[in-house]
Amino acid sequence: MGKHQRRDKIARLISWGHWFTFINILLCLALGALYIETSPTSPSALATLYGILNWVGHFAFLPFVFFIILIFPLCLLVPYSRILRGWSALIGSLGIVALAADLLFYRQYGYHLNSYSLAQMAKDAETVFAGASFLIILGVLLGFLVLLGFELLIANYTWKHLQDLQRRRIGAPATSVFVFCFFASHLIHVWADAELYEPITQQDDMFPLSYPTTAKTLMAKHGFIDVESYQAQQQMLMAANNIKLRYPQNDLLCTKQNSDQAITVFVFDRLSAEQQVRLTELAGAAQLQPVEARLLGHPSREGGLFQFLYGLPDFYQDTIEQQNIAPAYLKPLDDFGVQVNWLASEHWGNELTLTRYSEQWLTERLGSFAPKARNQINVVFLSADDLATLPGLLERSARHKIMVTALAPAGSESLLGQEQFMPKNMAVPLFERGFDIPAQPIAGLMDIMPTVLGDLMSCAGGTKNFSNGENLTADGERWPLIETYSPYIVIYDANEITILDNTGQFSVYDSDSFELKKGAEPPVPVLIDALKDLKRFSRDDRSSNDGQ
Repeated sequence: MGKHQRRDKIARLISWGHWFTFINILLCLALGALYIETSPTSPSALATLYGILNWVGHFAFLPFVFFIILIFPLCLLVPYSRILRGWSALIGSLGIVALAADLLFYRQYGYHLNSYSLAQMAKDAETVFAGASFLIILGVLLGFLVLLGFELLIANYTWKHLQDLQRRRIGAPATSVFVFCFFASHLIHVWADAELYEPITQQDDMFPLSYPTTAKTLMAKHGFIDVESYQAQQQMLMAANNIKLRYPQNDLLCTKQNSDQAITVFVFDRLSAEQQVRLTELAGAAQLQPVEARLLGHPSREGGLFQFLYGLPDFYQDTIEQQNIAPAYLKPLDDFGVQVNWLASEHWGNELTLTRYSEQWLTERLGSFAPKARNQINVVFLSADDLATLPGLLERSARHKIMVTALAPAGSESLLGQEQFMPKNMAVPLFERGFDIPAQPIAGLMDIMPTVLGDLMSCAGGTKNFSNGENLTADGERWPLIETYSPYIVIYDANEITILDNTGQFSVYDSDSFELKKGAEPPVPVLIDALKDLKRFSRDDRSSNDGQ
């Protein structure tokens, strides 16, 4: 084959690949429309427009990427039409099957395909009748074979009728529409993300493999972001009567981890500096390790207890109490047969009773503490008066993974102004055995339960569906740490600390010296991410009114 002949053949194969991809784009668009049909109605015209643009742009982009990566190189390296048509049909079939499976799973559970999907599908199928998992596998296989035959028909048709298709001259206009929709949707999302415009940002997880563009830093640098609007949103967020709770975000889809070792967590209400020294001695004697992280407590025991139990910011507390909602993680633990015991010493304050959150949520006295070796979580609430009894409790839990912490630093409530939020004034102890928590620069009470649960269960989306906290066993530095000490929001970052009060006013301090940075502007990108994260479990009335 001469050079010119080879070049012409490659050009024809590339042209064929474009048309083959175009038809698969239409198939993906048809399936993609079913994601939209499943989702809630958009509350504004702008959100609806974005949804349409995102649908067209995203489902045109996905097949195009597969073409560029998996088909286009073969046009150059293996310029044989039969091989290329067969390979492309195989790739197209696998892609459509994966998309269809993801669609079915999303419509049923609200999640995209992940490591939990097959197990969950099999579990649910077996509850219907024995052998259902096999039928699902068989159905997927038959569906793939049917699609493969259809993709081969498309491949052969477009190859045989390539000249006719080229004469139709619809390729360039269609491509222009796809490109416009793709970039327009991402530009709109850049604005929506910076403005915390929920009718749009709540669509971020609607489509599979969707990664909308953000540009907060760039927009802040060029003055396109108005800090005052975020101050106003912070005010609304901290107003408890404005919160419409969405907790958990979706039904928890979790799998039981291999570890079934029992866990005991000892939680002191408040410890003075001298009592923390004594705790350190007792922990060392029991071979507990101090976690190399500055764990920040809460100024009040009540707020600290809520953050510990739920892993949520404290401004959700009133709503949780009013609606008698128990922590979302309790149900999957019960499904897995993990016994959860809540025990309190006689010195534990009555104002810290768990019944304030749920009427059925009772604590037992320490006398009923009956540790088991497996499938058990014990949460033991103690006061400083119980330090003398701690060694005995630790000994009884010798076969357990153990964590020891406290809710609030002693004396922080007496500090004036924002000085109480200095990291050294907020620090509480954290000791562990068996968790292997790597060194962390900073952590908060909202991280405790996600860490405790990490070896027992793993959920789709990690902990984000039921907690604002993170599993401390994960590698990587934790910056920033976003804390709420109502009526304040405090953003702890590596170099500075930003404090916002309930009027929307902010102060920026140096992280090391805690000296006020006069005239300093708040770190807008961090502020935007902070508010977005805090709003994860709420929906407010503005979402349905904006953009009308």
